[in-house]
Amino acid sequence: SSKKKKKKKAKSTDDSEEVPKAKLTSLTRERRLAGGIILRDILVGTGATVTPGRRILLHYTASLLSTGQVFDKNHSKTQPLQFRQGTGEVIRGLERGLEGMKVGGERVITVPAALGYGSKGIKGSIPPDSDLSFEVRLVGMK
Repeated sequence: SSKKKKKKKAKSTDDSEEVPKAKLTSLTRERRLAGGIILRDILVGTGATVTPGRRILLHYTASLLSTGQVFDKNHSKTQPLQFRQGTGEVIRGLERGLEGMKVGGERVITVPAALGYGSKGIKGSIPPDSDLSFEVRLVGMK
């Protein structure tokens, strides 16, 4: 099998890293949900699947889509964000974007303003009518 790996297509560049096909598919696949949520899986997890009522343990970085400015993150914190899926403890767009995700997975969730903080925003950090981007890693479920 090592001979097969060395064989490259004429079009590919020699300095590019080889990405396993399964991973490449998940890197490039983008899905749109009703309401304008966009999901892009970076890494598909292998653990349990998110379902309503389960307690979610999440590391995330949240930023404004327009500027990329980070307004919240917990990747550097020791404790993941914990909430019960489907109960409205976090914004609707984030909850909907986590549906079907598996533990161990990483995903970028683009949330339109209507499913985020809407026309009010959050004074001092999120302007009104802001689309948001969440880079999330599902670290566990209870």
